[in-house]
Amino acid sequence: MSVRNLLPIVLLLATGFVACTGSPLQTEGTVTVTQTTSTTTTIPVPQLLPGVIGTSPTGAGIASATVFSFLFATPPSGGVPPYTVAWNFGDGGAGAGTVAAHAFTAPGNFTATATVTDSKGTSAQATFPVSIRSVTGRWNVTFSGIALKPEAIDIVQDQTAVTATVNETADGFASGTGSVSNPRALSVSVTFAAGQPAPYAITYVGTLDSTLLNWTGTVTGFTACPCGFSATRASTGAFSIIPSPIATGR
Repeated sequence: MSVRNLLPIVLLLATGFVACTGSPLQTEGTVTVTQTTSTTTTIPVPQLLPGVIGTSPTGAGIASATVFSFLFATPPSGGVPPYTVAWNFGDGGAGAGTVAAHAFTAPGNFTATATVTDSKGTSAQATFPVSIRSVTGRWNVTFSGIALKPEAIDIVQDQTAVTATVNETADGFASGTGSVSNPRALSVSVTFAAGQPAPYAITYVGTLDSTLLNWTGTVTGFTACPCGFSATRASTGAFSIIPSPIATGR
């Protein structure tokens, strides 16, 4: 075969070779594919616990006088914080916040309720019993630091005011007024109008304990006083032991 006849064949092969260099079948580098997956973990919400209520002062309170601070001896927990707190004091009074102040105007046994609500709207309640008394009654007084016989003072409370009377054989009848104040203070002044050698006034200033059955303080007006005094009144069915606080959920 002559060179002239071979030339078309060579050109044809060259053309086919050039076309193959751009073929998609040829490997040109690599491709990296990254796949991201997510995992959802469900964490249970702990039960909302309303905490335990406490008061300051502790014990019974004097009607119209003692101002209680209601607070949490054990704070609320669980649920989804933050919390809001609404108070119902059981006598028609209400309050809000982790600490709330309240004075009861009438004697009685009351239940203070704190409703704790978390940020998801779940609520739980804690309760606390409150004993409120007046100072009305007969107080049997004894003295210290002076040779005086015991005497009885009859006291009647009307809101924060009190009236007092004393009957004794030595100087007869005495009457007067006084007051109660926060947290458990009682002051009384009585005048013996027929006292010898002249009318004289006796003043008792003291505080009551948490049971409201014991009154101690200082007396003035007697010769050689101020002197100490202690007074008690008999317990009645109304002065029951205050039960322990209760916490409940709902």
